[in-house]
Amino acid sequence: MGVLSDRWVSGNPACRTVKQWAPAKKPGIDGAANMPIVEFWIAFVTTVLLTVGFGVCLILDKRRSLWVDRRFPGTGRTSVLYGDYNATDRTEHHSHTVQRLYRLFKARKWPIGGAVLYLTPCVVPTSPELIEFLLSDEFAKRPTDSVPGGEEFRRTWNAFEDGQFEALVSVASEESFRLVEEFVHCASTQPVDVKLLVEQYVARVLTRCVFGKMYTERSDNVPISHLLAERPSGIVWNVLSSACPRAGFTRVLRRTLMHVQKNHTILEELVGSLARERTEHVNFLQHLKHAEQRIGQNSRRKTFADTRTLVLELVRNVFFAASGTMIAALFEMAQNRAIQADLHEVLKASGDSMVDYLDKVIGETLRKYPPVAEVSFTSAANNRLPVGDLIVPKHTTVIIPIRALHRDEELYPDPLRFEPERTNLRSHAKETPPFFRPFGFKPLPVGANFAMLMVRVGLGTIFSKCSVRLTPGSPDALEMCPRQTMPYPRGRVELLISGADE
Repeated sequence: MGVLSDRWVSGNPACRTVKQWAPAKKPGIDGAANMPIVEFWIAFVTTVLLTVGFGVCLILDKRRSLWVDRRFPGTGRTSVLYGDYNATDRTEHHSHTVQRLYRLFKARKWPIGGAVLYLTPCVVPTSPELIEFLLSDEFAKRPTDSVPGGEEFRRTWNAFEDGQFEALVSVASEESFRLVEEFVHCASTQPVDVKLLVEQYVARVLTRCVFGKMYTERSDNVPISHLLAERPSGIVWNVLSSACPRAGFTRVLRRTLMHVQKNHTILEELVGSLARERTEHVNFLQHLKHAEQRIGQNSRRKTFADTRTLVLELVRNVFFAASGTMIAALFEMAQNRAIQADLHEVLKASGDSMVDYLDKVIGETLRKYPPVAEVSFTSAANNRLPVGDLIVPKHTTVIIPIRALHRDEELYPDPLRFEPERTNLRSHAKETPPFFRPFGFKPLPVGANFAMLMVRVGLGTIFSKCSVRLTPGSPDALEMCPRQTMPYPRGRVELLISGADE
């Protein structure tokens, strides 16, 4: 059939949108040309990606079937993510998932159990003797993915803490009095978000001591913890980083996800909230600069990116450990008014925050709310366990569930009860209580001691001047933010504040 004329097309109401007909093509001729080349390549690439993804899932499932189900029948057939995710996002903190596994394995009287987290086999020990073996040098572990210069940075920070201890205490004391003034100013019958006030206190002490500048920004809409929230997060990161634990791959994956997701320039935002004038107090960045200048010419110096990463890790550790512990302690004191009254009397009689009973309160808070919920590492070889005929294969994730151990009824009777007088938590004990490891195992997170200094000074000043009570709408327990690596209270934490003698 030939081409229709434009006059006929324009005059036909049913064909007004048609301008012309192309000559009809014979069947079978140039059939492939009907598909645009772009659509062809999109379909081809999609098919390849789906095939590769399906193959990876088969490989991971084979690892699960050959190892977990053979050694621990039944546990490997749980849901792949074991309730940690729903269709939209993470539903609970990872430590709750591990705690359920720990209780499941212990109920079956297994010294160690296996399961699948993020499509990757892992083991969770329940026997104290086996935990000690897994943490010893006899168990071959893969080195952690540390930033170059991390150990040197840690030594520099420890030297700074030792040399400037009195100055650090002075800064924390000054800011704690300011915090109490804010508490007293807010004292009324209306609930007060103590989380916001505590975060500002910790941020002020942190920025004065680390950056040598004052933190000036006050925001009631965006808490500081939102700016410091760790990213990337989500199922993609958890699955791929667990399935391929090699340091180089996880480093590239983290950088890729950082670019894909909207990520706050955390350090820049925090520094942007500082006053331009420097304080006359301690300044860790200046101390770090002088320490690097003393390094010989032949020594390898850290790059700017490495230094920024290490400083960001320090800021995160101190902020979340200090503010999270203080918020949890305030909440527990509001629930346990008798313990709060005893603490007030002790602080009033001594006039100092360095009292034994305050250390007990902080220790019990760290037991219920450890800043480090678990310690995990990857086996570097096939390790035979001393109990049973079991071998932990190479590239297997080992999880030491600190939060679950701190809430084990055999180790701590009635674990949900807040009891500072527990014998194994007394500060004057000669040896560290077994499995009381709120900051994990050595090496501890950088800045842990500084965080506890802020907690001790801040809580001592607060409870010597103020009293806290629950509101009618207060929950029975603190809910942890599911997306944080360090467990941290979620949402607003509202309490009623009054004078200590009221």
